[in-house]
Amino acid sequence: MKKPEAGGFRQFSLTYAFRSLWRNPRRTVLTMLTVSFSVGVAIVANRYSSAILRLWQDGAADTGAAHVQFHAAGYWQKQEGVNEKLTMAEGNAVEVEVRKDPRVDASSRRLRIEGMITAAEESLYFVGIGVEPENEMMVSPRLFTGNDKGEFVREERVDGITIGVGLAESLGLKIGDEVTLITQTLQGSVNGVDAVVIGIVDAGVPSFSKRSLYANIKLFQKLIRMPGRYTELGVRLDKNVSIEQWVKEARNKSSAHGVEARGWWDIEPIIKNVEKIWDSVVGVIASLLFLSAGLSVLNIIFMLVAERTVEIGTLMAIGARGNDIRGLFALEASLIGVFGGIAGCIGGNLFVLGMDIVGVPFKSPFGSDQLLIHPKVDWMTTLIIFVSGVIICRVASISPARKAAMVEPVRAFRGQIT
Repeated sequence: MKKPEAGGFRQFSLTYAFRSLWRNPRRTVLTMLTVSFSVGVAIVANRYSSAILRLWQDGAADTGAAHVQFHAAGYWQKQEGVNEKLTMAEGNAVEVEVRKDPRVDASSRRLRIEGMITAAEESLYFVGIGVEPENEMMVSPRLFTGNDKGEFVREERVDGITIGVGLAESLGLKIGDEVTLITQTLQGSVNGVDAVVIGIVDAGVPSFSKRSLYANIKLFQKLIRMPGRYTELGVRLDKNVSIEQWVKEARNKSSAHGVEARGWWDIEPIIKNVEKIWDSVVGVIASLLFLSAGLSVLNIIFMLVAERTVEIGTLMAIGARGNDIRGLFALEASLIGVFGGIAGCIGGNLFVLGMDIVGVPFKSPFGSDQLLIHPKVDWMTTLIIFVSGVIICRVASISPARKAAMVEPVRAFRGQIT
């Protein structure tokens, strides 16, 4: 074997490493397939989990939480009952500013109250949300869907209410039944109004479904005798707007008016907790897959070292240093990672693209409707996973490459690695 020219060992190593891998094509291909499978599954798992989490986020926003909520300062900490000091006046400065913002798709005033709903001789506690019907359906487009019964509250019918399916079952109510809503007014007296059930909605969460009630905001303002005021402004932003950045700006502006802004993650913190748990699970799965790929690479490099002891001794006899030998086997492991990783990225992203085109059925956690998940290809995620796969293969070669670099030429010529 000819001694490589000075400075040309890198080019020699690349050619030599590539040819050496294909001395046993079957073994090399199987190892690359292990790396490819690990990279591909990691990509699919990441994009699928991201799509599910996005579904939860959108589901919470689309079924009542909204992208952003505004409340009077202190309301969020003391939201039991209604206190006029913790409400906002219709047409306040923050509301006007929000509705002028071109990045806002829609906004809806809401009035949250609690009380008793009476039908025939039975009464149950309810948690009610008074809304501006048309605006609310723009802010929360999946609050009432085709799977629900009847219709959502209407602007022209102030006495019409929509109740949760659990509440309807508990009281034996159906569309068209009359009920009485009773609660305490701001002045401390008890007041009641008659209403008619015009819709029954599946709220998704059973405990909430047994208490939920939606009404025209005017009906609730009349019930608690607080005209012109509300407790909450729900906001839906344009899909191209960064919600986090918008909320940050809104907080700075609204605080001067005694109003607080909260993003959906503050309103539904459980989704953020689920996201952390889910990310941990996906991380563990990816780690186990890469560990499997790393062990396969470790095994094949050890076999290559054992098979080429004479070649290693010859290279060292003609001037190759320990670092050159280490680099040679590290390069072979890296090539396995590169080729296997490329195949995994192609296969994984094609699978994700197929899921995006076809859609994956998923039961909505916020209602009875069936949704389709559409995972999206993300090139930055692909790059990170690809690089991680190559690094794992490179790290797996350290021990066998180090063993090869410690070979004594004389012993190597006799076929002895140590």
